[in-house]
Formats: sequence, structure tokens, C-alpha cells
Amino acid sequence: MGLKDDVLKRLEESRGIPVSGEELAQELSVTRAGIWKAVKSLRKEGFDIKATTNSGYMLSLTDDKLSREGIEAGLRTAGFKDACEIEVYDSVDSTQNVGKKLVSEHPLSHALITANSQTKGRGRYGKSFYSPEDTGIYMSLCIRVEKPIENFLSITFATAVAVSRVIERHSQKKAEIKWVNDIWIEGRKSTGILTEAVSDMESGMLGYVIIGIGMNLRTRDFPEDVRDIAFSIDDMDICRSRLIGEIAAEVFEVAKDPDSLEVYEEYKRRSLVLGRDIYWMSGGERLTGRAVDINRAGNLVVDTSEGQVILNSGEVSIRPL
Repeated sequence: MGLKDDVLKRLEESRGIPVSGEELAQELSVTRAGIWKAVKSLRKEGFDIKATTNSGYMLSLTDDKLSREGIEAGLRTAGFKDACEIEVYDSVDSTQNVGKKLVSEHPLSHALITANSQTKGRGRYGKSFYSPEDTGIYMSLCIRVEKPIENFLSITFATAVAVSRVIERHSQKKAEIKWVNDIWIEGRKSTGILTEAVSDMESGMLGYVIIGIGMNLRTRDFPEDVRDIAFSIDDMDICRSRLIGEIAAEVFEVAKDPDSLEVYEEYKRRSLVLGRDIYWMSGGERLTGRAVDINRAGNLVVDTSEGQVILNSGEVSIRPL
């Protein structure tokens, strides 16, 4: 780390509280002129650092520029103490693509990739995820997993629960989960989750899971095809970097035991579809029924006029009242 990174880390630790230039210089064993140059450089990068003659330097509470230092602070706040590779970008095609490349080149237990925008953000079933700059969270978590491939769906469920917990920790909104893994608030989609596996087909074991999380925070001008269903969580009381760190810590924790009864029961309590009439497509035909349960394998149990149907994949929609 260079002096600029050290200064940012120290200011992030005391965010909202001034730290004198003299104190920073003593802690980092440099001159006050060196501290000033580092602060000037950080300001040029877009960090909102205030300076007063009698108080010193302060990273504004409202500063929302992504940084490794802010993410590390979020991880620490949430109690995560393991090693984690963190990569922060201004823009990428997709954080999922960066994550896949990373785990193919380096053996890591935990990694976090995030970007201020994506040019080709990916959702499920080949759909895109709208990712404009400055207004959302676009991140991927890479987790080394030594579990059978059939545990894949449970990790997706656990992630949805983890993200919902963090949302409600910092927002007054209620987070609900639309099977399989979209998070909805007030009847619209706020967050999409895409889980992909890097597995050993011969052994039947997962190697890595790469979990993409896209969350709308202050996005207003959505594309026409999602305008009616997209929702932005605009009352968060936390900056994006720290929010990303807290989300990562929560997901890393539930991924240790994604099949736990606690996670399963919470997923069902948060379900947006249970007890609702739904429809889905199968072989080009629109089918309807009522969602009555989610079994331990993660399948959706649906009562239809032709009998009970078990859905293990696909996308369902809630029928309007």
C-alpha cells in the first residue's frame, strides 16, 4: 500500500470525524506536506474529504465513492476476519466475468469484485442487468466450496437470505424473496442474484461458486423493459463501499452452512410466492397454479388443476389479483 492508500484507510476508519494532519503524519511517519499531497490526490479521484484549519481532515459521511478501504471497513464491522482478495473497478463488462477469470488463475478462499458500473451486466437466463454508474451495487463473490454439486441451489437460497438481512439492517423497507433468488420490495424487484458454479464434474464436487449481486439504490431512469418492475432502495443509511463489505461478510457466513434449517425457514418466511397464484412457461405453454411449499431441495411445490407439480428451475410470475 502507498501513502495515499494509508491515508484513505485511516480517514475511512474515522469517517465523519476529523483527524489532524499532524496526527496522520506521526502515525504514518511522513511529513504533513506528504499528507497534504495524498489528500489532494484522493480529492482528484473523487473522494469527498473536508479540511479545516483547527480540526484536520475528514472523509464525509456522504462520500459514496467505491474503495477497497471502505469495503474492508464494512467487512470488519460485520465481523469478517478471514483473508479476502478485493478488486475495485470503475467499469467492467461484468463482475461475474472478472470473478471467473480470477479463480481460474489463482487459488483463493474468498474474493470480492465490484465496479461502479457494468457495460454488460448479466442476469439469469441470459438477461441483462442494468448497471449505470454511481447509482447501484454491482459485485461478485468468489467462494471456495467443497460440497457436492447438488448443494448449489442451497447456496443461492442462502445468499438471498443474507442480502435480505443486510437490506433490512440499513433500510426501513421489507425484503421479500421471489423464487428462486430475486429480492423484491413493495412489489418490485430491487436486487438480482446470479450464482454460477465452477465444478469438477468427475468428482461431482463444487470447486467455486461465483455469486453476482446487483442492487438498485438510486437508479431512476430504467430501460423501458424493466421500468414497471424495477425498484431502487433509496433510504439506505450506509455508503456503498461499507454496504458491499457487509453483504460480502453475511454471504460468506451463511455459505459455511447453506443447508441449515435456520436459513431454509427464513427463506420460506421471506417468500413472495408462497400462498399466491402463479404462472410459468413450459414447452411454450403457459401453466398456472398455486405455490404451496418450497421443499428442502429448494424446489417450488405447486398445486394445479391437474395435480401437484414440482418446479426445480425456471422463472415464475405472480398472477395479478
